[in-house]
Amino acid sequence: MTVEILSLSGLSAAEAGAAATALLDIDSGSGPDRLERLLVVDDTGRLGEHADVYPQIENSNRVEKLLCVTVGSRADGSWKLGLPGNLGGNQGTPVLWVSRPAGIDWRVAKAAKANRHAGVTVTAMDRQHPLIKLLVLDEVFDKVQEVMEGFPHRAASPGLWLAGADDEAATFAGALAVAIRRVCDPGSGPGDPFRDLLPDRAGGARLAENGPLARHLGRLGESDREVARMLDGKGGLGGMLRRGDGDIPRHVARAGGALTSLRDLVDQLMREAHVPVGPAELEPRQRSLVRNAGLEFEAEMVPRMLRPTAGTAVPAEERLTYRALAGAIRGGDSIPLAGKRLMATEQQVARHGSDKDRSRIAQLCPQALIEMLAAAPRKTPRGDIDKVRHELGLDQAKAAAQALLALIIDVANREWSPSAVTSAELVRVRAALDGTGKALAEYARGASGARSGVRAARAARLGDSLLPVLRELVLHQIAAELAAPSANGPEALRSAHDRAVVLLTSWAAHVQAHGVTALPPFAGDLALVGAHPIEEDVATVREALLYPVREEMWQLCAPGDLSALDADADVVSVRFASRLTARALAGLPGGEPVWTSSGTVAGQLRLVQLRAGVAESTWGTADPAGAQAAMEP
Repeated sequence: MTVEILSLSGLSAAEAGAAATALLDIDSGSGPDRLERLLVVDDTGRLGEHADVYPQIENSNRVEKLLCVTVGSRADGSWKLGLPGNLGGNQGTPVLWVSRPAGIDWRVAKAAKANRHAGVTVTAMDRQHPLIKLLVLDEVFDKVQEVMEGFPHRAASPGLWLAGADDEAATFAGALAVAIRRVCDPGSGPGDPFRDLLPDRAGGARLAENGPLARHLGRLGESDREVARMLDGKGGLGGMLRRGDGDIPRHVARAGGALTSLRDLVDQLMREAHVPVGPAELEPRQRSLVRNAGLEFEAEMVPRMLRPTAGTAVPAEERLTYRALAGAIRGGDSIPLAGKRLMATEQQVARHGSDKDRSRIAQLCPQALIEMLAAAPRKTPRGDIDKVRHELGLDQAKAAAQALLALIIDVANREWSPSAVTSAELVRVRAALDGTGKALAEYARGASGARSGVRAARAARLGDSLLPVLRELVLHQIAAELAAPSANGPEALRSAHDRAVVLLTSWAAHVQAHGVTALPPFAGDLALVGAHPIEEDVATVREALLYPVREEMWQLCAPGDLSALDADADVVSVRFASRLTARALAGLPGGEPVWTSSGTVAGQLRLVQLRAGVAESTWGTADPAGAQAAMEP
């Protein structure tokens, strides 16, 4: 909202001039930078005393649009409403005359009598008065000024007919609190780790086709196939040896040599490429050792032209951690459940150094197996092929080789992969989620007062529609932490909390300016659906907007001042409604109302013109040269 209020009520001439000067001042910076709309609230009995303030405002050349509300009855015994020269008339600033802030109930007709307006105890025209709360809305301010330009003397008595609906800002706060409870619900999910973040998927390690590891495996397989061919030639029954059968022991020994080379290379890699526990990366020498042994990683296989240039980080939204969490949170995981799953993932991705797994080598490939293969008997054992292969140790050798390769791939994924997810990263992201959840919970508690007057059905319905946007806020927090990692978990928590507070505040301001269905910047191209109100609310709004304008309303007038109102003139109604109801009220008879971003959701502002000659404009001592001649007296 851009409407500024200048209250001159109760001020002397000097005080009123000083208040106007302070507001209009452009040098000291004490006043606003822009004065697009100015609402002046003055006392009817002091208008003459304040006459010089209005030319002062006009001559400042700072105010784009001006509207005046004058409060109180006319001077005793006078039937005139004396106005400074800049107000009223056929060219002056429109004036709304509120002779009694508490008003009356009155039907527009000469013989109609004033009735007490039930439930209203206001005695002053302050910022909490329904009329002022309505006029500070940009859309209503502009419409009132536009309508009153067609009035002969630009002066009218305002009346109000208000629907019993909620304030849009309060509705948004209540609905967002509903969505927050959903996002922060601990839930009862199993808390399984994120499968795509575990080393076997995230690491991307594999054997290079022509690397030493693959060659050793190939040699073992080749020897195994040769033995199988020879055994198959014997009929598999331990028959008489034929020419060439004496090569079986040699091929078994070759298989043992290949397995030995494979075992030794795996042991060397795990010993020399060991990195102490922590976030440290492989040294260049270690990286070369791993690469030269025939291990490669998917991240290194990306064409060079597609890789990030030196010093350029991978966008946060493309990181494995972000993609895994985005799928889970958009799929319905709450913040606590996502945090539980991150903790489970941390336990399985923690690096502890490749040297720690070397003891498994002897278990997977015992020295006794190596010796068995090296000492293959010259005479082939009797029996079927499967039994012979087992007795020669070939089945055990093949299984040991596969187990060694599975071990080195597992270690490579967890310890050496450039794309592996680290536990430190997961700790920071989990802390960022905790900080975000803390800020959301604080907002929800703070919105409890606003929710007290909001219908539960509307808050629940709108809360469902805001849920996808709230999830995008959470993902925005994750992306921010990944893009600029914090030093540790506590710092990540604090930073995420502070960022979330800023995002929530800016979102509320965005709604205030553009309506609750307007998407904040962090939501991207998300489509917001289902933000329309429920039918029972629409019915209340529609009833208020279609209420006959000349029927009994709350007129802000004193009974004794009804004679100053022109009951025969056309009565104009400015209908207004919250943008929350715009879709549901499309095609409303009488044309669209003014759609507002805040304030009372729906109703009518009735403008009853004053009788000819009642409003009289006179100039003060600060009359601009020639202005009086140009204005209607």
